[in-house]
Amino acid sequence: MRIAVHSEIAPLELIVTSPPGPEFDFMLPENLEAYRPDAEGRLGPSPDYLLFDDLVLLSAMQSEHAQLVEVVRAVTGQRGHFTWRQLLVETLGEPEVRREVIHRTLELEDRLYPHRAAERDALRGALEDLDAPRLAEALILGRHPADRRPLFRWPAPNALFSRDLMAVVGDAVVMTYAAEPARGREMLLSRMILRHHHAFRGVPHVDIGEDAHGIAGLSIEGGDVQVLDDETVLVGVGIRTTMAAVDKLAPLLFARGVETVLCYEMPRRRAAMHIDTLFTRIDESHCLIYPPLVENPQALGARVHRITAAEGRVDAGAALLPVLAYHGINLHPVYCGGSNPIMQAREQWSDGANAFALAPGVIVCYGRNRHTLRQLNRIGYEVVSSEQFVDNALYYVSQGRKIVVALMGHELVRGRGGPRCLTLPLRRRAIDA
Repeated sequence: MRIAVHSEIAPLELIVTSPPGPEFDFMLPENLEAYRPDAEGRLGPSPDYLLFDDLVLLSAMQSEHAQLVEVVRAVTGQRGHFTWRQLLVETLGEPEVRREVIHRTLELEDRLYPHRAAERDALRGALEDLDAPRLAEALILGRHPADRRPLFRWPAPNALFSRDLMAVVGDAVVMTYAAEPARGREMLLSRMILRHHHAFRGVPHVDIGEDAHGIAGLSIEGGDVQVLDDETVLVGVGIRTTMAAVDKLAPLLFARGVETVLCYEMPRRRAAMHIDTLFTRIDESHCLIYPPLVENPQALGARVHRITAAEGRVDAGAALLPVLAYHGINLHPVYCGGSNPIMQAREQWSDGANAFALAPGVIVCYGRNRHTLRQLNRIGYEVVSSEQFVDNALYYVSQGRKIVVALMGHELVRGRGGPRCLTLPLRRRAIDA
């Protein structure tokens, strides 16, 4: 398989998504608590937190995600679309790989939720008895696929956000490592896919450290990695990706031809989970952005660092867009939420700044963010439904029209993720091709 991503907006050719499944029906209210008091009443991180804001209605979420899949397939064709579960099942087809995956997932589970030796041996035996499709289901569901008895402490629902499972930069794949324990299993499984699936044979890997999960300070997630052009990569640093990880990543990217890594320090808050919750490029000359990052970035604690092989890391100021312009990437801001500060905050929370480009000027956004859609409409974007786009995709893309597909995402957004979070491009066609 040939992979290539040299731009955030070039025409999409190959993509991975991760449709939601029954794992969501096994989430409980206790999985929504980020913090919990201990026996002495001291508040601390909850080991059972699964990162969602609410319990979801699975049937509605599946319907919304299916609309997204139809939209991307209208551009890529069915052969240009993979599902993460499909890749996982195929990876587990080899007995040796299956044994390695079981061993590594049990190691991770024991690190997060220690087991007694007898329990661990029983769990290993139960997993080894499963064939590839049923083992894949058990690893995601956290339960036995036949009788639904618990195998792992919790399911892995965040695999829904396929963007974070890896990141493609140029013709290489960056392996990712979760900041939160809830995402450890799915990212471990993604690394197994990269190392063992036949489709990724020969594809270069960029790895900040063998199984870095659990090493203090080393975490990186795909939502924080944006490829601006052949020479420039933007990486967000905040609550999910650390500066230490970027410092290890940058030299590895330089070795592959990247000249500049721009490191953007973001506000440490849940609303700013990844950089793509604040900023996404939508065409050659525009970006969607959370307005305070343009109007008063210092108040949010934002900071840009320029990293090059020659100079190392250099402070480049607080404002992102002037730094991009210095590197030849001139973007006009389109305000998420429009001009009203209340709507800006509300729609940024519901991923109004998180757009996914199918081609330059052909993007997918959530339809619920009406003020953001109005701003897009004012600069020439025609707002269409997913059904309209699927029926006319080739016409829309070939005509070079500016189109925003308004995807209903009322359940999808409950995990703090927009259309970019839900999509993992593996190949985009060069814009001048």
